[in-house]
Amino acid sequence: MKISDLKLRKILDSRVNYTVEAEINNVKASAPSGASTGTHEAKCFVPNQLDEIEKLLKRTENEDFTQEEFDDTLHTFDQTDDFSRLGASAIASSFAFKKASGFNHSKKFPLPLSNVIGGGEHGGNTSIQEFLVLPVNAESFPDAVETNKKIYHELKTHYSQKILGMNDEGALITSMNDEQTLKALKKVTDKYDARIGLDIAASEFYKDGEYNVNSLHETFSSDDMLDFVDHLIDEFDLVYVEDPFDQEDFRNHARLTKMHPDVLICGDDLFTTNYERLEEGIENGACNSLIVKPNQIGTVTAAEHTVNVAEANDYTPVISHRSGETTDATISDLALEWECPIIKAGIADIRIAKLNRLLRLWEKTDNPELSY
Repeated sequence: MKISDLKLRKILDSRVNYTVEAEINNVKASAPSGASTGTHEAKCFVPNQLDEIEKLLKRTENEDFTQEEFDDTLHTFDQTDDFSRLGASAIASSFAFKKASGFNHSKKFPLPLSNVIGGGEHGGNTSIQEFLVLPVNAESFPDAVETNKKIYHELKTHYSQKILGMNDEGALITSMNDEQTLKALKKVTDKYDARIGLDIAASEFYKDGEYNVNSLHETFSSDDMLDFVDHLIDEFDLVYVEDPFDQEDFRNHARLTKMHPDVLICGDDLFTTNYERLEEGIENGACNSLIVKPNQIGTVTAAEHTVNVAEANDYTPVISHRSGETTDATISDLALEWECPIIKAGIADIRIAKLNRLLRLWEKTDNPELSY
């Protein structure tokens, strides 16, 4: 595709912080950001001299590129391994180029994994960061969204005296601790034939070899944490567990995966959408799934490569939003192009942009199907 015009600007994200929006050939895309971030992520900040970065990227105008060539050019301009110079300009520009050049949608739609109750770094009363629902028995994408919507509303209604508000992902904040929350959620998900997942985000409360689960007034060793997560999986029939251990602990991720081969043991901070980190996980048998956040690796091309490595090794890619979001729905289109079986995109607030994009695409697609 030939780039006729490229612009960068600052816009607000869902946490009322600035992020970068790129516009290429009159097509706009923006960069999300995370509060709970992995050590190995690409940098995603608004450069102080955004106008200078824009001048640099405008060198691509009047040139023809493939997606890979454009993304390679971003790396050449940046000259660091983690986009320390371009920051959020990289993924915003990569997204904009992809949207302008077009998607190759499949007919296979992801199942929505929705964050209904939250805590941890996203705000809330629990140490566990996200309590998720997966409508495993839905027959269509609209049916899946309807199930998650009903669960969310029933939690708000039935437990109204315990609801304290919403966090920065649109998830409900409750006065209950982690295990009380799981017991309440299990009653509701069973009613709607859905199952529970967790994003534990354990790196956020890991320090000096211990897991300080303050909400339960517990301090766990690594072995104790393994026993705790094992108990939660069995007690609440969990279908999905994300980041149950520290981001450098390949060993315990592997132990848990071996103990529960039928559960999606998912690495986010562990892998940060980085194919080299994923390959290390594959060698160690750590996890059987990974979160895909393109801004963690900085470009569409790099994220796609990681997805390809995952699929070649039977790891389930879960494409995901961030806690600092915009109305950009690029990950919804990428979920279809890459045939990701699951999209983690919330159920409330600004994240409905991702779900609504997929609802519209489902309506326009001949003979669509769920890929999960």
